[in-house]
Amino acid sequence: MHHFIFHFHKCIITLSGILTLFAIILASQLKLDLNLLSLLPSENLSVRTFFEVSEDFGVQSVLVAMVEAPSCFSQEKSESFIDLLAKKLRESELIREVEYKSGEPKPRSLDKGLITYLPLILKKSDLKRLASKLSDAGIKEQIQKNKMLLMTPFGMAMKEGINADPLWLRDLLISILYTSSAKQPIGLYRGYYRTTDKRTYFLFIQPKKPPQDITFSKKLMAEVRDIERISLSELSEKYGDPAGGFMISYTGGYPIAISDEATTKRDIKITITTSFLGVLILFGLSFRRARSIFYVVAPLAISIIWTLGFARVVFHHLNILTCVFSAVLIGLGIDFAIHIFTRYFAQDEKGLDLPTRLKHTFQKTGGGIIIGGITTATAFYAIALSDFRAFRELGILTGTGILFCLVAMIFLLPSLLVYFSGKRGNGRDVSMASFGLEKLLGTIWKSPRALLTTSLVIICLLGIKGVKIGFDENLRNFRRADNDLLLLQERVTGWLGGSTGQVLLVVEGKSESDLMERNGSIHKALKELYSSGLISGVKSISDFLPSPDQQMINREFIKMHPEYFNLKRIRRTFNKALGENGFEIGNRYDEYFEALSSALLAEEILLPSSILDTEIGCMLRRFILGKSDSYSLVTYVIPKKDLWSRADTADLKDTIIRKLMDKGIEKDTYILTGANLLTGELKGIIIKNLQSSMWLAGSMVVLALLIYYRSLGLLALASLPLVVGLVALSGVMVLFHLDFNFLNIIVLPMIIGIGIDDGIHLVNTFTQAKHGDIIDATIKTGRAVVLTSLTTLVGFGSIALSHYPGLRSMGYVACIGIITCLFASIMVLPAIFSIISRRMRKSSV
Repeated sequence: MHHFIFHFHKCIITLSGILTLFAIILASQLKLDLNLLSLLPSENLSVRTFFEVSEDFGVQSVLVAMVEAPSCFSQEKSESFIDLLAKKLRESELIREVEYKSGEPKPRSLDKGLITYLPLILKKSDLKRLASKLSDAGIKEQIQKNKMLLMTPFGMAMKEGINADPLWLRDLLISILYTSSAKQPIGLYRGYYRTTDKRTYFLFIQPKKPPQDITFSKKLMAEVRDIERISLSELSEKYGDPAGGFMISYTGGYPIAISDEATTKRDIKITITTSFLGVLILFGLSFRRARSIFYVVAPLAISIIWTLGFARVVFHHLNILTCVFSAVLIGLGIDFAIHIFTRYFAQDEKGLDLPTRLKHTFQKTGGGIIIGGITTATAFYAIALSDFRAFRELGILTGTGILFCLVAMIFLLPSLLVYFSGKRGNGRDVSMASFGLEKLLGTIWKSPRALLTTSLVIICLLGIKGVKIGFDENLRNFRRADNDLLLLQERVTGWLGGSTGQVLLVVEGKSESDLMERNGSIHKALKELYSSGLISGVKSISDFLPSPDQQMINREFIKMHPEYFNLKRIRRTFNKALGENGFEIGNRYDEYFEALSSALLAEEILLPSSILDTEIGCMLRRFILGKSDSYSLVTYVIPKKDLWSRADTADLKDTIIRKLMDKGIEKDTYILTGANLLTGELKGIIIKNLQSSMWLAGSMVVLALLIYYRSLGLLALASLPLVVGLVALSGVMVLFHLDFNFLNIIVLPMIIGIGIDDGIHLVNTFTQAKHGDIIDATIKTGRAVVLTSLTTLVGFGSIALSHYPGLRSMGYVACIGIITCLFASIMVLPAIFSIISRRMRKSSV
């Protein structure tokens, strides 16, 4: 290989330049895919069900707007602004619905069709109220109330309602509509959702797409802000007063997702920039020559560009997770360069001709660099076998990037060294900082057993401690504790008495009647869970429309009590009460009583499809979906609190399943899904995938080393820094109260690469050096190991300064893992080398 590079180094440099230009063109077309939902495994049943339900019934994520009215504004002005804002929000093509008040149905909504079926849609208690309203005493009392209402200043406004419904049967419908409100803990004042001080209004906005679609979320929030600005401007024009006193805040998944994405992108940019500069500065200081940086920058930058070009060809985009691949390449790629650079400019190579120096460089470091790169790439490729697209893309991209980096360092870096060495001569003095290794390794070499015993005790203690290492699955801990949006969401959750997220329970069937019956049983069972403290509300079509069996009970009740529902008596008493209170008796109410007669004599069962065109029917559309050969009904379960942890999610799901099974409702008769449950299930799948990936990575690394060394002893020695590093890592994390999580566990393949790389180079040095030169050779290789660890530490250490706790934890784990592997490499392994060397000398005497 050294002959090839020496003779064709110019061609290699030229070809690298051409490939880089081509990669730059490809990379310029690379897109950033910020939609987190697109990363989920579509073949997973829970994911597929969630997408199907969301598509059929609409996305159930909510954007909560809180409007704090200024004290100088009257209640009427404030409400007019809320009405205006809600109206304009509903006109947006990005928004499905806006709920901001629980208004009663207008008199015209009680049309003939609805009154015809009125007794069938009432609950048992409301049916008794209907009987009371239609009694002689009830009719007379209502007519007297009508007279009093018409004599008040609001009489003209009430006239239309009285003419449309003189017996005020709308009261029975209002109880139905109010029952299903999920915002009961917030005060209902004049129908608006407000806090008890009547200054803060709430609007619950339901967009058309989920918050995980970052592009949509950004567009949504921009449009909502524009609507807010326009509404305030129109309000100012209407009243002639400035409306700047209104304070409007938003919370929910949409602004939180945008905030997380912005924080993550900013931190990643800062991390890449600081790590790149930090690594190069450290490299330059270690070799005490600024020009040495050039030899590393060129192949390192080129390998990253090649990887971006590869990403464009294979994936066409980068996702949130694959954005961190460059930090991995910077940290690991510099390691390859350091070993080649230090060997090429070693003092014992000074004065030799270029081919010989190149030959010695590859003999001393080439094998270690290649096997180290392959094993590290293998660890990342193991992640690529995950079911998750995010992990799969990260594994493929980073693994391939490491191989590109390996190729660049094996071919391009030596070519640059040959080219510039040939121009400047061979005798340049380039030395690396010693890092105090001469004294440290000299001490270790003299007293290896004492140090090894002490190290073994420390490692064992840390290992015992590390058994208690946990896995933090709470996504809330990934974000800053003082995040204003999250704090605001928690306040809203407190005001609502439940989470803004919902769990969806879907039942499917071919018979609309059977489906309503089953859904009614589920609804009844779920409402019994209020006392469990896990559920704060249930919204179902059964709130508006009883099951067919209950409708039959209502009909039988009417037949069994003719004294309450005799239409001739009702009309006679009604006309008499009109006359007694000075109202004109005529045919004005004939149509009203014809509809009431049909209602009392109805024999048919009322199904959702029969009333979808009425005002109440419009409210039913969110619960029912009719297909060509089947129907689907969805029930919305509102958790008592936001489900951040997998334990809370599993507890809620198991409780629902057990309750329904107790009522004879089998698990296979319904589908339980929703963003919260989906996240909880995916957490378990992620953990399982990562565990299997780590085991596979470890097995593949062991296999690669076994093929390379063909010796179990050398395999054990080369693996020692990694094994000791991981054991110590878990113990140190427990001491500092750190847990693994879904983000920082991704760092483990990088730590595997660092630990294996260190072990390979030191073991190769030990096996290749002569007995008298072992300590000197170990010191030289040790310097490179220290520098590679420091550069990787700088590369990943900057992540520990992130504003985002999830990314910060990645930095912490990376720093601890690198330090523990370094400890094993320059202290434990040399001590073992010293003991082995002494035994070898004794056996040779």
